[in-house]
Parts: sequence; C-alpha cells; structure tokens
Amino acid sequence: MDKNNMELMINTPVPKAILKLAIPTVLSTIVSLIYNLTDTYFIGLLDDPIQLGAVSLAFPVFMVIQAVGNIFGNGAPSYISRCLGAGREKEARKTSAVSVYVSVTITLVMTVLCLLCMEPILHVLGASADTAGPTRAYLRVIVGFSFVMTLQIILPALLRSEGQVKQAVIGMIIGTVLNIILDPIFILLLGQGAAGAAWATIIGNFFAVAYYLVIFLRRKTMLSVRPRDFHPSVRIFQEVLKIGLPNSISQIIMSFSNILLNNLAAGYGDYVISAYGVAGKLISMVYMITVGYVSGYMPFAGYNYGAGRFRRMLSALRFTMLSGTCLCLVLLVPFLWLAPAFVKVFTSDAQIIEVGVAFLHAYAWVVPFMAIQMSMMCTFQATGSAVRAMVVNLGRQCLFNIPFLYLFNRLWGLSGLLHAQMSADICTTVLAVIIGIPLLRRLYGMQKNSETKEA
Repeated sequence: MDKNNMELMINTPVPKAILKLAIPTVLSTIVSLIYNLTDTYFIGLLDDPIQLGAVSLAFPVFMVIQAVGNIFGNGAPSYISRCLGAGREKEARKTSAVSVYVSVTITLVMTVLCLLCMEPILHVLGASADTAGPTRAYLRVIVGFSFVMTLQIILPALLRSEGQVKQAVIGMIIGTVLNIILDPIFILLLGQGAAGAAWATIIGNFFAVAYYLVIFLRRKTMLSVRPRDFHPSVRIFQEVLKIGLPNSISQIIMSFSNILLNNLAAGYGDYVISAYGVAGKLISMVYMITVGYVSGYMPFAGYNYGAGRFRRMLSALRFTMLSGTCLCLVLLVPFLWLAPAFVKVFTSDAQIIEVGVAFLHAYAWVVPFMAIQMSMMCTFQATGSAVRAMVVNLGRQCLFNIPFLYLFNRLWGLSGLLHAQMSADICTTVLAVIIGIPLLRRLYGMQKNSETKEA
C-alpha cells in the first residue's frame, strides 16, 4: 500500500477518508448502472416486449455468473485489507493471485456446463415459445464469455481493497463508454436485439479488464495476478470463502428467487415479467448506489480492524450509517415522484407501465433502511465475522424472500408479489441489527482495553 493510501487509512479525518473512498465507488456504481440501463433503453426502442422480456428472463443466469466472481470479489478484499493493516503484504499478494486464477477456472467449468444444458436452463427460467429464441441468443454470448465478466468483477475489487478506488473507476468508465457506443450498433443497426446487448456488454468488459491487467502487470499495485504468486493455502481459502461464499450463495439463491418470481409472474401475463425487468433496473440502481457508498467503508474498516485501531473503525461505522441513510432518503425521490417517467423511458406499453410503477412504489418502503443493512454487512465482512455475514446473506433470500413470494402470492396475488422483496429487505435489516449488537459491544470493549493499555 503506497504512502497516500496509508495516510488515508491511518491519519485522515474519518469523514474525509470515508468520502474519499466512497465517492469514487459511487461514481463507479453509477457508471455501471448506466452500463446496464443502456442495454434496456436500446432494447426498449424496439418496442418489442418479447426482446425486453428475454433480458429479464436471462437475468438470473447473469446473477449466477456475478456470484462466482463475488466469491473472491467480496471474500478476498476483506482478507487483503486486514492483511495490509497488519503488515502482512506477502499474504495479501498471494491472496490476490489465488483469487484471480481460481475464480476464472470455476467460471470456465460453468461455461461448459451451461452451454451443454442450455435448453433445460431455458425451461427452468420460464421462457415461453416466444421468448425462448431471444433469451437463448442472449445467454450464448453472456455465458460463452463469462470469464471476462468474472475478471471485470474481481480485478477492480482487488484494487479497491488497497484503496486504489480511482483506478477501479477508470476501468469501469472505459467499459461503459464502449457499451454505450456499441449498443445502438448491435441492437438497432445490426438488428441483433437482445443478443446485440450481450455483445456490447462483453466487449465493454473485455477492454475494462485489459486496463486492469495493465495496472497489475506494470506493478502499480502491491497485489499480483502473476502465476509465480499463485500459492494456494488452506488459510487463504478459509479466510476468503468464509466471507465470499455465503455472499455468493445468497446471490445464487437470489437468482433462483428471480426465476421463481418470473414463473409466478408469468401466471398474470408476460407483461408482468417485462414490468419487473424495467422496475428492477431502478431498484438495482438504488441498491447498488447504496452498496457502492457503503463499500467505501469496508477497506477502511478492515485495515483499521487489522491494525487494532478500533475507535477509528467504529467512528467510521457511525459516519457511514448516518450519511448513508441521508443518501437513501434522497434516493426515495425517483420511487415516490418519478416512477412513471422512469418506466416510460423504456416502454410505451400501458400495462407494463402500470405494473412497473406499482413495483417501484412498493419497494419505496425499504429504501430508507438500506444503508443500515449494508453498513452492518460490511462490518461483518471487514471483521471476518463469517457466521453473521452468512446469516444475513442467506437469510435475506432463504428466511424471507422466497417464503414471502409463495405466501404473499397465495394470499394477495399480484399485489403480494409486488410487496414480497420489500418485506424481505425490512426483515433482513432488523435481523442484521439484532445479530450485530453483540459484535459492536465486543468492538467497544476492545477499544477500551486498547486505550487502557496505551494510557
């Protein structure tokens, strides 16, 4: 870690340090959101609900690919930050190399399996006779080059773990600009529809990955992707997997809950699937912006936890929760007042607009609580509290969302489906606070003991 980053972690006032880490991450998130919205926007210009529905149906597979990257994209940065805080730089370097090579290997195996089982996958996703063709075309491109997407997830995450947020953002901007340029070419000019969106995404990711690899190979970071630093160990896998695996499993389960939602929604008509696909873009925007902001706190927390600076870490947690909640209140605006305008950007179908707006109004209830949930989750990850992280990650889907989808649909029909995710997130926030209280008490106790010894 260079001197500027060490100064940021150790001596910079907490609010300034968190904002300096968080704001570039939020900008990176916004760039990523533009990246995703561009696909939906240009497909929406076709005014074809079938093409729009195909992207929504394929989204669970997209999430599974991301989940593989997030095993190491979430688990490795937590361990690396703690190692850097404790002065164990060689271990941090080995962890980064192991994470890259293992995650790519897993992704390549998944690619072969998915391509061989494409037809059963389409059936499970709930594709109809009309949507199967464009969904298949989209998935063949995304799945075929999924290793590029995995690298695009893990490489910037590694850079952020040592405070190199600016470099992570630049790579994201490169990918997004290319995606925006290529989307109208592939989707409209070449007439490839959903498959064109997939090609634009993959090519954008490829150039972003190329930029990140240049940084690593030119040794502009303390971390490594070189084969000679690939030295797997039981400790590395334990530390990475105990944080990353529950998060990844949660994301995979989330993809299954999306499949379940699509299948339940199909009973009300394909337009409901398209409506959720559009509304889900705004929900993802707010969720990802909040995650992006709070994620700036995680490397800071991990470094100071590893260095034994507990007062500084707890001060950062308080600031992140308070400022993050203020941000979430601002993010309520598009849900409460701009929902119709947002949905109309992507479709002119009256039924899709009506149901999409209903989805957004329902989810507005949970937005003010999102920063609390995310801050607690980052604290669990930064301190290596694997069990707490697992309970929250898996609980969000297994304990709440999937059961609520079945129950609410049975009790209240389509209205129940609209409110299931909102209810699950509120319950998850309450759960995160309850199980986080003992950890916070322990951290306060460690802070007092540390200050007593210094005195």
